[in-house]
Amino acid sequence: MRHIVDAIFNDSPRVHQGETETRRVISPSESILPEAALQSLAAGEPVCWGIAKEAGLFLYDAIKPGWRTLETGAGLSTLVFALARARHIAVTPNPGEVTAIKNYAAAKGIGLGSVRFVVAKSEEYLPRAKPTPLDCVLIDGKHAFPWPMLDWFYTAGRLRKGGLLALDDLALPAVDVLRRFLDGDERWRARERFADKTAVYVKTSDTVHDVAWHMQRFGPAAPA
Repeated sequence: MRHIVDAIFNDSPRVHQGETETRRVISPSESILPEAALQSLAAGEPVCWGIAKEAGLFLYDAIKPGWRTLETGAGLSTLVFALARARHIAVTPNPGEVTAIKNYAAAKGIGLGSVRFVVAKSEEYLPRAKPTPLDCVLIDGKHAFPWPMLDWFYTAGRLRKGGLLALDDLALPAVDVLRRFLDGDERWRARERFADKTAVYVKTSDTVHDVAWHMQRFGPAAPA
């Protein structure tokens, strides 16, 4: 199966269509993107915004069959979780992505029977989802602030001690804030880093939410 994972990343199927974080028309004055790039997003041109190949192969090797896994966002990583035979949930508000992933999987003979797609915004689904334990979480959904933090907040408590947390697109500011927090928090241990794109952490504590501000190294300095 690992060779199929390798082939997926060589294919880089274009399962994402244009702007995925908002559906309204964005004026050039609202965006830091060059106007040509913004127009390309608005045109809905299919692209591949998948995780890096090295990160995908790491997840495939690390995930055990039957692991309970969840990702915010969907794409090449969804196929990796499926091939690893995880009991997987992919949360995305974009039905077009789901259709494209299913079509690609069908064409390549990749079974998605262990994958459940939740077509919803993560900030709406995660707070009401059943608090079942998780073995691995990939945060790769909406990258605007504060969505990476929201996705982390509603999944970190469900992740078992020793479970894996992966962050994708580290170069984006909101994701980098979460990375800096995790790097400085003793409840998480950095395990892998794939260039400047993906970081993987191990949860080292039974609980991560039962804390006060002065217990977090990321917080403000203690008063003199």
